[in-house]
Amino acid sequence: MFEIVKVNAKDMQSAFSYGDAVLVKKAFNTYKRNDVIYFRYPVPDSSEKKTYCIQRLAGVSGDTVELKNKVLFVNSLCCDDDSVCIRHNYFVKAKQKFDTAFTFMYHLNEGGEISDQFDYSYSLSLKEGLALKQDTLVKSVKLKGEDKGNYDENCFPYNPRYAWNIDHYGKIYVPKKNDTLRLDTNNIYLYRLIINGYEKNKLEVLDGKIYINDEESSYYVVKRNYYFVLGDNRDNAIDSRLWGFLPKRFVIGKVVCTIKRAAP
Repeated sequence: MFEIVKVNAKDMQSAFSYGDAVLVKKAFNTYKRNDVIYFRYPVPDSSEKKTYCIQRLAGVSGDTVELKNKVLFVNSLCCDDDSVCIRHNYFVKAKQKFDTAFTFMYHLNEGGEISDQFDYSYSLSLKEGLALKQDTLVKSVKLKGEDKGNYDENCFPYNPRYAWNIDHYGKIYVPKKNDTLRLDTNNIYLYRLIINGYEKNKLEVLDGKIYINDEESSYYVVKRNYYFVLGDNRDNAIDSRLWGFLPKRFVIGKVVCTIKRAAP
């Protein structure tokens, strides 16, 4: 079974543009790392009953995921490769104001001017950033980044005990069905959404002790499989770094091709 889906976000910019249509294979899929998947957004959106997303599968059930200085590591191995065009945000200092022809030539379609002193910010691939840096109208192109240990309260699990941000994230273990998670008052923040939200158990932390379904517990046996997803447009994607684990049951299918590009 297949479905045609319109891309309605810029999370995967480079692989797909906003407004593209993609073909999603919905049946008989085996999901693996680096697959682009179509899934139901796991965090309720107040404006819609259900929201759907397209992102890249970075970690499957049983993987340990980490981002170090924007680079993805899975099970301690670097998993960013040249086959995927990753984009990041760059600060660009110009010698004069960019005109429309210039922005068109360098495909500067996400971002723009941030000051009246010829300062710009754009989402670029590494190749685009290097090309822009060579232009005589450009003074400098600098990658925007967060320092390690700089806690971002918008990053899952939303607790300063995990001083993570989108550039330095994890290590975080992605649970699989039948895993026995050893629990303590630190890692409960990582897994409480799974225990209480996705798997519908009563969960309380009282006086330094963890109670699941009213019983004191130091472990939890996971009932389902989970994934960790990232957008290729890394600095602008709303992905697992911001909302946590993706239940496998929320995955609808795998993107197999782009079938058309929307008319400008």
